Amino acid sequence: MERERFLPLLLLLLPLAVAGPGPGPAAAATAMTADVAVILELAKSLTNPPPSWTGKDVCGGAYFNGITCNGAGRVTGINLANKQLSGTLPSSISNLTALQSLQLQGNALKGDVPSLAQMASLDTLALDGNAFTTLPPDFLEGLPLLRKLSMADLPLKPWSIPDAIAGCAALQDFSAFNASISGHLPAVLANLTSLQMLRLSYNYLTGGLPMELEGLAELQTLELNNQKSDAKMSGPIDVVAKLQSLQTLWLQSNSFTGPIPEFGSNSQLVDFNVRDNQLTGVVPASLIGITSLQDVKLSNNYFQGPKPSFTAKTVDIDSGNGFCLNDPGPCDPLVTTLLEVASGFGYPLDLAKWAGNNPCGSTRWPDLLCNKMDVTQIRLSGKNLSGMISPAFANLTRLQYLDLSNNQLTGVIPDSLTTLANLNHLDVSNNHLTGRVPEFKQPDIKLITAGNWFGESGGDNGGGGGSSPSNPTGSRNSKSNAVTIVGIVLAVILLVVCVGLFLHHRRRKNVDKFSPVSTKSPFGESETEMMKIQVVGTNGHSNRSGSAAPAELFSHVSADSTNIADLFDSHGMQLPMSVLLKATNNFDEGYILGRGGFGVVFKGTLNGKLVAVKRCDSGTMGTKGLQEFMAEIDVLRKVRHRHLVALLGYCTHGNERLLVYEYMSGGTLREHLCDLQQSGYTPLTWTQRMTIALDVARGIEYLHGLAQETFIHRDLKPSNILLDQDLRAKVSDFGLVKLAKDTDKSMMTRVAGTFGYLAPEYATTGKVTTKVDVYAYGVILMEMITGRKVLDDSLPEDEAHLVTIFKRNMIDKQKFRKFVDPTLELSAESWNSLLEVADLAHHCTAREPNPRPDMCHCVNRLSSLVDQWKPTNIVEDDEEGGTSEMGLHEQLARWRRNDFTISDSDSFSTYTSRKYC
Repeated sequence: MERERFLPLLLLLLPLAVAGPGPGPAAAATAMTADVAVILELAKSLTNPPPSWTGKDVCGGAYFNGITCNGAGRVTGINLANKQLSGTLPSSISNLTALQSLQLQGNALKGDVPSLAQMASLDTLALDGNAFTTLPPDFLEGLPLLRKLSMADLPLKPWSIPDAIAGCAALQDFSAFNASISGHLPAVLANLTSLQMLRLSYNYLTGGLPMELEGLAELQTLELNNQKSDAKMSGPIDVVAKLQSLQTLWLQSNSFTGPIPEFGSNSQLVDFNVRDNQLTGVVPASLIGITSLQDVKLSNNYFQGPKPSFTAKTVDIDSGNGFCLNDPGPCDPLVTTLLEVASGFGYPLDLAKWAGNNPCGSTRWPDLLCNKMDVTQIRLSGKNLSGMISPAFANLTRLQYLDLSNNQLTGVIPDSLTTLANLNHLDVSNNHLTGRVPEFKQPDIKLITAGNWFGESGGDNGGGGGSSPSNPTGSRNSKSNAVTIVGIVLAVILLVVCVGLFLHHRRRKNVDKFSPVSTKSPFGESETEMMKIQVVGTNGHSNRSGSAAPAELFSHVSADSTNIADLFDSHGMQLPMSVLLKATNNFDEGYILGRGGFGVVFKGTLNGKLVAVKRCDSGTMGTKGLQEFMAEIDVLRKVRHRHLVALLGYCTHGNERLLVYEYMSGGTLREHLCDLQQSGYTPLTWTQRMTIALDVARGIEYLHGLAQETFIHRDLKPSNILLDQDLRAKVSDFGLVKLAKDTDKSMMTRVAGTFGYLAPEYATTGKVTTKVDVYAYGVILMEMITGRKVLDDSLPEDEAHLVTIFKRNMIDKQKFRKFVDPTLELSAESWNSLLEVADLAHHCTAREPNPRPDMCHCVNRLSSLVDQWKPTNIVEDDEEGGTSEMGLHEQLARWRRNDFTISDSDSFSTYTSRKYC
């Protein structure tokens, strides 16, 4: 028996003896011996090890039941499930580097879970039902092959899901209910694209469902019910409708709010449980129509409207809701209209009291006044409402009084409100409304609109008698008061004209006269440009006291820029007006490259080299003084990157303010995408679009975190992305920069940028962060994928907004394929790449800023999809003064000049140690 037991071991060692000593077999033998030592130490740490664990023959088969080894004697599996074991786990268990399965569930093991960071082969980890109290700091690090993680019913100290879980790319099953998890559900879970089951019930999670989770295309089970924290999980549940493979959804016993989202026709839901929350609104027909539903639980929420009729086997919807009728059927038309009004506000919880089928009955709905069975007054001031003013208000034909003041409403005042013949009081003051005030024809209407952002300047304008400081109530004035005001206005205008003529006469003695040039966009591009980049902080390496020398600033512009640099060296950055007049042929309109809300850009020639000269519109700049203009130029000089159009110089002459940039011969990205007929360019290939997208991402990444200070562009769009002869992109049109400390207040009250690219939180609150640029970048990606404009008035209203229709089409891949730019010729590999970019664009345009990725994430994600670019002119480096034999110090010096301008106080080591993604 002894001989038979040792025979396998002898057979294993025989080849080693024949081959003789060598590093490979020796290392294998050492690893095998180490594995045996770990198992023996594990046996000692258990107070009641399995009875079969005797001797030292760990991999022999007759002993050490539950231990699995491979042919090389390495331990690959430990299965001790439900053995009533107690004791602890030794820290040496991480030395089992060949271990694939560790199953310890159903025991009474206690103490610390040891580090598992070295167990890169681990496939299954099951710790359920033990008495472990703490997890290691490196928990889930270094486990790229982990497929199943089960750790439910553990009395752990409170812990949060670590970001390291993003490295577990193969994870399919993550079950950790009743495991003391606290904090928010991390957005990094979206990286687990293979995840099929996520079960985190009975923990202490708070916060909302990250919109990034919509990327979990394989997720079939999502269980987040019965969180034990005081706040529980909250917020909308919109993302669940994006999970196309979802079959089981358990969100019960939390604090989720808002309506149930619209589900797609291909939904596979079987079990839908959202009872005991604070959900509101009408149950959507898209949920009712899901044929696979077997179990539906909606009770104890605040659902309104018609009672749904489900065909599921188990239906729990009756208790605690406010359906208009006890049985399925249509609601009263007045109820339907009022719920459409509430829908515009996103069905807020405060309007969940609009329940039942008789708004004007004995239990009248709150915030309403009725005359018999018609609503005559709606008072919703200070209700913290968001969303938009619904056009459905126009269906309340007897409405006389409407107060929506002191909320957070966005969008416009619907023109349909002007049809309400009885309306005599409308107060929408102190919201975030934009657009224009409609022209109300009601003769006695009291219209209060102060505190909104009507018009491009942020003030109130348009028809309808908006309020003003002299008339804070916004009510109609009597004829006598109107005559008095008109007289005063005319007198003031006359005085201003006289003063203006006097100043103009004096200015002509000292300032050359230049003919004005219209800044109207030739393509009708709507802009509300004001200040385009905003400095919001520093990275701690700013050199505010000085600026780079001209040679450093301009050394990277082009291969042929030596003479231009010499010109700037002789004058500094400031150039005389005579030089720019000569360069642009006295601002000849035939030299115009483009127009924008901030000025006109001319093509110019300096010393035989092309430049772009922006002549700023003095009217747009207002009363900016020379000192402020110079301060802004000083900040612009710090922004130097190969994917940002370089500022070469400036000129101040009397009332003139001019900026000189490097010239880009390839036109704008807009001309290559949306204006092909006017520009005559051929459509960009997918590879070219990808390269451009990565170039732009790198430029904005530099602005956000790699420059000496942190900048926000605030007007990122295709017309501000310029291309060179190789179709490489540079971000342009920075406008006039401003330090945040000087403009924090104005940033919160006035919005700059272009409609369609404005992030929702920026458009509604004026709060600007780097995520504003990320949103605009996502819109640009959508335009590059579809070849469509962000806002297209020629399309039907429900298809005019690109972001909305893009996300809607992404639900169905076949439909989405037809939505892609038809000029693109896509291979299978390119199509997969396009889907990756579409997913990135979707995340970048998340409604809330926090779920949006940082720009460095965009760079990392795109760089893996873009091939290394090679210039068409391979001798360009030589022309710039470098060769392939250039020494390391020379290359480093040139890299510092060409890529980022590093202040004298920065060393190479400190610069490279700055925080990257």
